[in-house]
Amino acid sequence: MEMTIKQLANELGVSKTTISKVVSGLGFNGKLHKVGNRYMLSETQISQIKSQISQFSQNDERAKSQRTQTSQADEEVKSQRTQTSQTDEKEKIQIPLLEKQNAILQEQLSILNKQLSVKDEQIKLLQEQLIAKDVQIGQITIAMESMATALTAAQALHAGTIQKQLTDHSEIADSTSDYQEQPKQKQSFFSRLFSK
Repeated sequence: MEMTIKQLANELGVSKTTISKVVSGLGFNGKLHKVGNRYMLSETQISQIKSQISQFSQNDERAKSQRTQTSQADEEVKSQRTQTSQTDEKEKIQIPLLEKQNAILQEQLSILNKQLSVKDEQIKLLQEQLIAKDVQIGQITIAMESMATALTAAQALHAGTIQKQLTDHSEIADSTSDYQEQPKQKQSFFSRLFSK
């Protein structure tokens, strides 16, 4: 079956330029026959072109493989060099970094120690305040007990005074009741006289 250069290029997945170069390399330029305005490739030419492109592909694959292996070897050497230099750099960086971290930790420890001493002072002050409050509570308790005793005594005194006043009042009331009855009768008598 005959094909055009474009059809063969599409089938093989390559460019028309690649097929044209292979056709020139194999010397088929003058041997192509024309159908209309297109040049056609015979089955023999197509198989030779396919074989040639297959060899190119294999050669390209080998070259790519060799380039890849060489590139990988180069990359490994670079990687080893980079790792070595990174290790050296890390060591150069880590030592000052560790010293800085140590200095920062020392500073933080110093700050924490100061804060701890301030807290100790605050606790001491609070303990002293608690002792003072306990003393005040003790004084208030004693004062309340004294006041309760005084109130009890005052209540007893007041009760005695009231009882005495009641007793005195009943004696006075008895003696004055006789005296008051006489003026009432006189007054009644005088009022009777003057009222008429």
